[in-house]
Amino acid sequence: MQIYGQRAQLTGSIIIDGGSGYCKYGWSKYDSLSGRSATFLEFGNIESPMYSRLRHFFATIYNRMQVKPSKYPIVVSVPICHYDDTESAKAARRQLKETIYSVLFDMNVPAVCAINQATLALFAARRVSGIVVNIGFHVTSVVPILRGKVMREVGVEVMGQGAVKLTGYLRELMQQKNMNFGSLYTVRTLKENLCYVATDYEAELQKDTQASFTVPGEGLFTLSKERFQTGEILFQPHMGGV
Repeated sequence: MQIYGQRAQLTGSIIIDGGSGYCKYGWSKYDSLSGRSATFLEFGNIESPMYSRLRHFFATIYNRMQVKPSKYPIVVSVPICHYDDTESAKAARRQLKETIYSVLFDMNVPAVCAINQATLALFAARRVSGIVVNIGFHVTSVVPILRGKVMREVGVEVMGQGAVKLTGYLRELMQQKNMNFGSLYTVRTLKENLCYVATDYEAELQKDTQASFTVPGEGLFTLSKERFQTGEILFQPHMGGV
């Protein structure tokens, strides 16, 4: 609690990074995040108006950070979970952004910027043009950007291959080897601590890649080729049944 009191004395902006699995929030002046929460679409009853759900979401974030909305500007990154140029898709994106602005200004936030994740990631790399590949919780998006503008006419790809898919694939590989584990949390922990992407998949198959990791409460697990086969489905989707 004390650290939030110290940060409240500093200038800077609040950053909320939206996602398809969860949201992260923190301060622009710090590299580490302050916390995580459910996505704003998961707040409140699914039948509740979007305004009410977003109001509940932002109020929760401000409460956790122990700051008043009127004190700091805010930057909200909007995930690209679906991206097409149909009129209904455009209307949905426009409605979401307008509601975000409406809610935050009604909460007396001094300045608001709602921008898609890909553009914000590119700006963070001190670039205004490039191709952004974002591997999220549920999906992976490939977004071409020219001078800060998403090039929809070139094409934005959104694929159903994200962190959850990788965890599920590693679980299948472990089950094929009759490894016993208590939950998906164990599999995810092994993925995050042992898995990697091979620069040359075929060459990696010929190497000894065995490594072990102890999961608290579960014991010692040893993986070999599963370590790089898990991430390979991002490059060879057919391996994961896609």
